[in-house]
Amino acid sequence: MVAQEGTIAAADSMEVGEVNNLMNENVFIQSGSLAIRSLAPGDEDLLLKWLTNDHVLKYYEGRDRPYTLNRIKDDYFDRNDVVGCIVSYDKAPIGYIQFYRSYSIAWVSLPDGTYGMDQFIGEPSYWNKGIGTELVKMVVEFLVKEKEAALIVMDPQVWNDRAIACYEKVGFKKKSILKQHEWHEGAMRDCQLMMYEPYLHLNSVQDQDRSYINDIFKKSWGSDMMVVSSGVYHSNDLDGFYLKHEGKVEGLITYVFRGETCEIISLDSFNEGAGIGSKLLLEVELAAYRKGIHKVELLTTNDNMDALRFYQKRGYRITSVFRGAVDEARKVKKEIPKTGYYNIPLHDELLLTKNLK
Repeated sequence: MVAQEGTIAAADSMEVGEVNNLMNENVFIQSGSLAIRSLAPGDEDLLLKWLTNDHVLKYYEGRDRPYTLNRIKDDYFDRNDVVGCIVSYDKAPIGYIQFYRSYSIAWVSLPDGTYGMDQFIGEPSYWNKGIGTELVKMVVEFLVKEKEAALIVMDPQVWNDRAIACYEKVGFKKKSILKQHEWHEGAMRDCQLMMYEPYLHLNSVQDQDRSYINDIFKKSWGSDMMVVSSGVYHSNDLDGFYLKHEGKVEGLITYVFRGETCEIISLDSFNEGAGIGSKLLLEVELAAYRKGIHKVELLTTNDNMDALRFYQKRGYRITSVFRGAVDEARKVKKEIPKTGYYNIPLHDELLLTKNLK
């Protein structure tokens, strides 16, 4: 049995026309005995039956929050930002699943093309038969192939071992515990953030990667040394992550932990517009959060308008400006040019900060 309560933000959702196109189809996903069709008038009674059952509510919404017919209509029918569906097995309706475009969860800014999912099996007699795993796998495959999902996220409560095990069977990875993230049965509960990445293979930088990583650093930054106002950094000394696709490195991020702060030193994406930078940034933020570090900083230069747009869209704020910092860095690292992006004279550094709370 799979249960998941919907807490992932869907405010910036798929286009209404996209939802309506799906909702107009009767059965749009089917595999063997398992079928999914769009929610339709008359399904209110099914949902009301399931969402007044204490066995179901223990895992979905909470037993202290049984549904009424009006609440069913408000939460499941009067929406255009979620694709809601009825799940059938051997033509018998047994549960509900929904998916939607997601742009954030808690403090986490998600890459473009991210989808969230929530689901439950409303008929307890169908629990513990592997149907939940088959259901999640089927919808994940649909989102990847038909909707070109770049990332799929779910956030089950940490005590829900069956749901977590189900998602892991499908290929979801545990990323971080979201503390006191969701209200359930009288208390704020911790949730397990889980992600499914369909195309890219994430790697943390290891000793055996150093030679190759140094080459990337030199190609992108002129040498294996980064000189900024916070210090001088050598690529050999930095932690990092890189993403590979079909054996090719698509992006690299490096960072350091310093006291109660994580500082991002470099971020390179070699496939622009594919969400590489967003995914790498997310991995560093999650690594910091897992260590109990709630502040991430980075320095960029006054010419780097693309970086300023990228980071500010993901929750970073400009907190300081260091006038002449690049001029000082140039005395140490001669490779730093005098003119940067868009032909802008290169002089200053800007500090951007994000609080992970």
